[in-house]
Amino acid sequence: MITNAGIIALLLSGLKRKITFILFAFVVGALMVIEYHRPELAAVYDSQFIRYVDLSFGLFTCLFSVVILISVLIDSYVEELNKSKKYLAALEEKNKEIEAKNRMLTKSNEEYMKAKEEAERLNRLLNEEKQKLQELSITDYLTGAFNRRFITSCLSEEIEACHNSNKNLTIAMIDIDNFKSINDTYGHVFGDYVLKRIVSTIISNLRQTDIVGRYGGDEFLVIMRNTNMEEGYSIMERIRQKILELDWEDYLVITISGGIIEVGDSEINSTLKNVDKLLYRAKQRSKNLIVK
Repeated sequence: MITNAGIIALLLSGLKRKITFILFAFVVGALMVIEYHRPELAAVYDSQFIRYVDLSFGLFTCLFSVVILISVLIDSYVEELNKSKKYLAALEEKNKEIEAKNRMLTKSNEEYMKAKEEAERLNRLLNEEKQKLQELSITDYLTGAFNRRFITSCLSEEIEACHNSNKNLTIAMIDIDNFKSINDTYGHVFGDYVLKRIVSTIISNLRQTDIVGRYGGDEFLVIMRNTNMEEGYSIMERIRQKILELDWEDYLVITISGGIIEVGDSEINSTLKNVDKLLYRAKQRSKNLIVK
């Protein structure tokens, strides 16, 4: 009985444990007092009946204690089970919240990635449009050659670089012979076609380091970097010959004339003036001619 009572007291909690401990201490103390003052009650039996009563009482008490012990264990188990269920329910609720937040994060991440891709696409389009605008700002819309503003700016930079580095620089000014009569005879649409084809032939026969720009109506300026007079003249003569060999309708023959100079210590204005004089000289002589 004492052992079972102690175990029960340990299994209980709160006020129940305190009351059980008090009763436990009281019973133990009472037994000790009785055994001390009335030892005959605890040591001997006057008859078999009393002995059986005592044993029956002890057995009943043990069984009663075991029942209480089992009920306490069951109550504790049920209480812990309920706590576990509540904890699992709370945990499941938290998991649902986490899953919902994860879905929101996944959706937000997908939206972010879509927005990022769209922003990158728009940036690419913007860069392409900027590049197109930049090309348009420096390109002659009809022929595809550089426009006058850009080609003269390049010439100014190349002349300055030539003065600073003592490198050779050769430029040529060319135009199409009798272009006005071509326009008057065949119309401006055909004249535009002639300009485009002439420029295409010039570009295809220049080197990668050479550039050509439309300086006037049918006048073109060619800049040849790191090139001396003889090399530049050879290039322009090849271009003149290629243009002469082009086939046109009605057996039309189209030629070009030009002037070519190697830039020295002169500035851009005097350089353009000198090369223009050479072009005029080629026109006066016979046309279909490059004058150096």
